Amino acid sequence: MNHQTTYRLVAAFLAIIAACSASAAAQTGAPNAAAALGWETRAAEVEKQQEDKARTAAPYRPNRVEVFLDQVERGRWILGVPRGWYSTVGSVYPGGGLAAGGGYRQYIGYDSFVDVGALYSVRGYKKVAITGFTPNHLGERLDLEGSIVWVDATQVAFYGLGNASRLDNRTNFRINRAYVEGAAVLRPVRWLGLRLDGGFDDYTQKPGHGAAPSIEQIFSPATAPLLGDNPLYLRGEASATAYWLESPGYSRTGGLYRVAYEEFNPLRGSGGTFGFLRTQIVQHVPLLRETWVVSLRGGTESIVRKSDVVPYFLMPTLGSGDSLRGYANQRFRDRHSLLLSGELRWFPNRVGLDMALFIDAGKVAPFRSGLLALDEMKIDYGIGVRFHTPIATPLRVDLARGQEGMRIVVAAGPAF
Repeated sequence: MNHQTTYRLVAAFLAIIAACSASAAAQTGAPNAAAALGWETRAAEVEKQQEDKARTAAPYRPNRVEVFLDQVERGRWILGVPRGWYSTVGSVYPGGGLAAGGGYRQYIGYDSFVDVGALYSVRGYKKVAITGFTPNHLGERLDLEGSIVWVDATQVAFYGLGNASRLDNRTNFRINRAYVEGAAVLRPVRWLGLRLDGGFDDYTQKPGHGAAPSIEQIFSPATAPLLGDNPLYLRGEASATAYWLESPGYSRTGGLYRVAYEEFNPLRGSGGTFGFLRTQIVQHVPLLRETWVVSLRGGTESIVRKSDVVPYFLMPTLGSGDSLRGYANQRFRDRHSLLLSGELRWFPNRVGLDMALFIDAGKVAPFRSGLLALDEMKIDYGIGVRFHTPIATPLRVDLARGQEGMRIVVAAGPAF
């Protein structure tokens, strides 16, 4: 058989296959050869089975774990941004200990809200607040907020004025503060905030609770300025903040640089007008892809004029909480203060656990020049554990040692 005969036989064989396929398609009405082989019938059966399943299938119901995680994400519980009813932990007033409470937040539109909440601390401190917040006006550059707040701090510590005050000289005072305030924050650029804050502050002094003597049993207006006075102030504050932290509640990178001036004008009570100048610097320096972070903080607070008469309970303080963690709360109090802190933070668990080695140094003084005597600084050091979310620190536990012994600080919120 020659090549020409072979080619003719192959061509004839292909022609027979094509003719058979066309005949089958015409008889079944299929549009192509796949339908001729019965594939269309199979597709119809699958479609019918899917329709039957859709009619009988129940809607998906998430399990309890999925429901809880969804609520956490939406802020129903302690973490995140609250919506509707929520529970929370925090602080009522320095020295009041950890406080717990709850409230209700009603959103108006997309991101404006009204919030009503209350806190009660382990030492009986109380706080009730009504807050309104409406952000992102003027092309997302202006935020507005206002609040009405009442605070009852029942056993605030007072050891006397100065860096040399004695630990065994503790007394307690009780202070009620009721205030109404409003604030506007303008952001001309993303990283800069200009804030104006003003309102009315009403203070009432009462005998202190707790084991320590009440303040009036040991001190007088000469050693505790304006002791017994119940002033009402018109207050105003202006501040500028350069800010590029990830979140005010938790951050591994970025920084904050702030300067503020606050002034009090008396509408009732003794004394005259007085003002405070405050500065703050926070910088986080990540190392090794944020496995380690060096965090630094410095701050000052000063009464502006030498002639200003300031109530003892409004003077700058240092001690425990988020300042000198190795000393009692509000251990040192005077007209001027300086605070320096450093932390080496390690993240064994990026999801919710940090650890830190830290050191704090600070002092108070009756004059600004007194802050420069660094040999008189009070120093502490220690280790801390922080439980956090991507945007908040619900619980922080620090073990610190200072010149007056060991202290454990349990608080909600970051150290800085």
